[in-house]
Amino acid sequence: MKVLLIDDHNMIRESLVLALKKECPDFDFLQASTGDEAKEILVKNDDCKMIVLDLQVGKENGLFILSELRAVRPEIKTLVCSAFSEPLTVENAISAKVQGYITKTSDLSEIALAVKMVASGKEYFCTEALNVMKANVNASKIASGLLDSPDRTTRLFANYKKLSPKEKECFGLLAQGFSVSEIAQKLGKSIKTVENQRTAVYEKMEIHGMGELAEGARILGYY
Repeated sequence: MKVLLIDDHNMIRESLVLALKKECPDFDFLQASTGDEAKEILVKNDDCKMIVLDLQVGKENGLFILSELRAVRPEIKTLVCSAFSEPLTVENAISAKVQGYITKTSDLSEIALAVKMVASGKEYFCTEALNVMKANVNASKIASGLLDSPDRTTRLFANYKKLSPKEKECFGLLAQGFSVSEIAQKLGKSIKTVENQRTAVYEKMEIHGMGELAEGARILGYY
């Protein structure tokens, strides 16, 4: 079976291919460093049924590359292998209906297992991804304390999921350093409305002040 690895870091990609060839001798690993190169390889290799994809390929968004590759091969199996494990980053990948998610800090044996599982038509998600999936399903229970959270990050993510779309927008702008008055002007709202949204964000996310908000945004993967 042919598997295409897409990563713009040549040394990392080539080292991973060499290691995986030993762990997965039945697979033929192809390589691409850009989205266009990946698309060209898929067009030339009808029997390539799986990709291992980084989420940041140079200046390209990995999930955008995935959408382009699915236009060529809709049934392509996808394993994300990324340096990023922040909840919002993982959630975006899961929402894109990938079949697996693994971090680059994982042991080679786990990465190889993930490749084999996804190639066989199954799914494989690392612990960080499983925590995000758990928080998505049980956000209200975790946030209210009815279900234990495995770590602070998962609880923070569960609290974030309680925010309304407008509160998430407010959270994002606050995290970028905009003041209440600047947000009000930017969104065409009154200062009082934005202050109320900020208060709701603080209460729902159990944070106190801009320092904790900025730290929470970093942990979640807002920037």
